[in-house]
Amino acid sequence: MPSAAKLSDAGIRFKSSKTQFIHDINFKNGVLSLPVFKAHDDTKKHLLNLLAFEKLYPCTGHEVLSYMCFMDNLVNTGRDVQLLRSKGVIKNLLSSDEELAQLINSLGSGALMSPFSMLDDVQRMVSQHCKKPFNRWRASFAHTYLRNPWVFFSLLAAVILLVAAIVQTVYTILPFYHKS
Repeated sequence: MPSAAKLSDAGIRFKSSKTQFIHDINFKNGVLSLPVFKAHDDTKKHLLNLLAFEKLYPCTGHEVLSYMCFMDNLVNTGRDVQLLRSKGVIKNLLSSDEELAQLINSLGSGALMSPFSMLDDVQRMVSQHCKKPFNRWRASFAHTYLRNPWVFFSLLAAVILLVAAIVQTVYTILPFYHKS
């Protein structure tokens, strides 16, 4: 799965889910809903303890490991953290966004997500959405022409002038063919 910045460029929006459960991560209609990830000084210790617990007791499942693999795919750089922080998905109490990106990448490195995990299905749906050319074109159009209101108004004026020129041409040519 691409990183958060690439997903945003492909037109996927991020929003925080109403609960804090890993099972509430879902993807519908181009919106990826995630529980808020709160990062503080003890986050690494807590996550390492949870990963060790899952490793020692396999009957408990692999939800934390799957979540860390998912977050590792989602976050590669500080730019990804900054984007998710601006959408309210990450609350970063560490010194920098780069530090949080390194923390997530170190915990998820070398781990494989279980193919039976619900998050694997979410990743598959996100990847399929990104592969569709229409979604990429629409996102590219929105990022290029709809971010600045002046660019949008210029585009609108150009379309109106183009339609007016076509209508004028049609009305100029029609009398020529109807006289004979």
